[in-house]
Amino acid sequence: MNHISVNINIAQKYAKAFMAVFPKSFSLADVKKIETAQIFLQKHKQILLFLELPQFNQERKKSMVADLISHFSLPETFAAIILLLIKHNRSFYLPAVLLSLTQLYKEQTNSIEFSLKSTHNLNDKQIESIKYFLTKLLNKNIICTPSIDDSLIAGLRLQSDNHLWEYSIRKHIKNLQKLN
Repeated sequence: MNHISVNINIAQKYAKAFMAVFPKSFSLADVKKIETAQIFLQKHKQILLFLELPQFNQERKKSMVADLISHFSLPETFAAIILLLIKHNRSFYLPAVLLSLTQLYKEQTNSIEFSLKSTHNLNDKQIESIKYFLTKLLNKNIICTPSIDDSLIAGLRLQSDNHLWEYSIRKHIKNLQKLN
């Protein structure tokens, strides 16, 4: 399957058409699930090949799509786009379409995604406070993915595709080293 290239423009057209037909088909809470499915399917493209095998009838393909949706806890409306891609012999476009869908959703909802790295687990109240800080700073809806980063020593690091905010001992040490 590596020899098959995906035209990003075509994938974006499928995503736009899906959003036009199902404008409220998923929420901010679904974005992470969609991204997880996208990454998995990008790495395991052979799964997509099974969706197009001619020996499977339409009912079997619908069942396979239902299993895929269930496995990733995707909204049921995603069956429509997956089945359409299968019908058009473009199941291998699915990862790119899913990526385009999340990008379109973020654009439409004025959302931006940040990785939130800290030296320890943050509770929900702390994460909400950080999201509030970023919301006020950037005037955007914030999606945070928290993780632990022991290299920070102490503090936080917030990073998106276009923004970086860090308050940590590691940063202070680096700044002090630059002075020497």
